[in-house]
Amino acid sequence: MLFSDIITLRTATVTYDSYGAPIETFSGTDVFANKKSITRSEFYAANANGIDLKLEFEVHAEDYTGQMDIVHETKQYIVVRTYQKGLGVVTLVCSDKKVN
Repeated sequence: MLFSDIITLRTATVTYDSYGAPIETFSGTDVFANKKSITRSEFYAANANGIDLKLEFEVHAEDYTGQMDIVHETKQYIVVRTYQKGLGVVTLVCSDKKVN
């Protein structure tokens, strides 16, 4: 495994302005990852439930602390599912993030 792609794992923090409107800010950590395609069976199973999976990223387990927001090459993704694969590798299954 090369871990040659760089992704940003982001954590959201919500604060409120003086009018009570939420303001979402992110703090991010760049980590090395392997970018992989979604398998055909997983894609169609998710699509049947209204989820449009796009990519998987494998990261070192010590780098991942539960973040649900990822940026890769200026594109934003949300983590739909995670699972540990082998010793010390976590797979993050991702869908497009809808930006308002």
